[in-house]
Amino acid sequence: MTTAVIAASLTPDIHPDRPGRFFRLPAMVVLAILTGCTSGTLNAGRETFYLGRFTNAAAVLQDLPDNSAEQVLPLMERGMAHQAAGNYMTSIRDWLAAKDQAEQLDYYSVSRGGASLLISDHMLHFTGAPYERTLLHAFMAKSFMALDLWDNAAVEGRNIALRVQDLDGFPDDAYSRYVAGFSFEMIRDWSNAELQYRNAARLLDTCTINESSGRIHAVSNPPPDYRGPELVCFVSLGRAPTEHGSWAQRLAWGSSPYIELYAGEQLLGRSHTLATTRDLMAETDKKLAVMRAARTVTRVILKETAAHAVEEKNPFLGEIVRLLLYSLETDTIRRWETLPLWLQVARVPCPAKLESFRVVFRGAGGQILTEQTIVKPLSHRDTIHVSFIRAL
Repeated sequence: MTTAVIAASLTPDIHPDRPGRFFRLPAMVVLAILTGCTSGTLNAGRETFYLGRFTNAAAVLQDLPDNSAEQVLPLMERGMAHQAAGNYMTSIRDWLAAKDQAEQLDYYSVSRGGASLLISDHMLHFTGAPYERTLLHAFMAKSFMALDLWDNAAVEGRNIALRVQDLDGFPDDAYSRYVAGFSFEMIRDWSNAELQYRNAARLLDTCTINESSGRIHAVSNPPPDYRGPELVCFVSLGRAPTEHGSWAQRLAWGSSPYIELYAGEQLLGRSHTLATTRDLMAETDKKLAVMRAARTVTRVILKETAAHAVEEKNPFLGEIVRLLLYSLETDTIRRWETLPLWLQVARVPCPAKLESFRVVFRGAGGQILTEQTIVKPLSHRDTIHVSFIRAL
């Protein structure tokens, strides 16, 4: 990247009245190139997170870039580390800051938009794919639930409902819709809860959701009707793809892992996958590919025009300009990498006084991978207990 900036300083001034003079790229363009690079600190924080050292990962990401426009992704990653470490209010603060800055960047300047059109889509600041922005509210809602802040969780539920209202071809997300529906249920907003449960159910084919109760079961195995205390557990398994599209998944997870929940030795039930970031990403990329194709055609024309204008005065320098502009093309896509791969929910009957529960993680072929006893987060309102789990 440094070489590119140095080369840019040697680009000739093509103004007809000043032949042969040199100029530097506008400061905005140089700054965008520099700040658009993936931070080594960001990668270090992600690597630490996936070693299971959540508090250390948050500490690694403590120092944010000086350019506030480049803080959205680090804040999203750091918020996830804080939530996994049990620092729920701190995770909320990070995610609120990320949301506010992303909304400000939605109205990026005309100059930056023009630079991205000439040079590369990478010039645009990261604000998150639509599904990432929706999941930001879903994960924030869970942190509020862990703190028994049900009205605040419902605010995030409303934010989810707004974000999925008009997706313009981007994928819908049953998991986030379920989180929204549950947050409405917990404040007794039954009509909106049923609406979100119903819309979530329409997106599923291996399981279904009862819109009146929010209960989830396999299509082929509906459970008997029951009344009484329930445990609702939001489950995050595995890891999302890296920015380079590679996967570092544990093979033991298989293709359809799940958890079983126990109270003592009593099996309460299991989790069901409502969405995967793999599918959300793939559907998003299809939509973006069409949008990028149109931008790429326009960009090629602009680059050739600029290089040709220089080439008329100096063929050698014209080739340098062409090489520089095309060398800045990149397929790198910035992503919220600490998201899980599988987004699941378990909603099961449970004892009235539930102070802990045991989780059995099952992977490929139903084999037991590990077990864990969950003491917190474990909130409750009336007869419903709420928890969430993250497994790498």
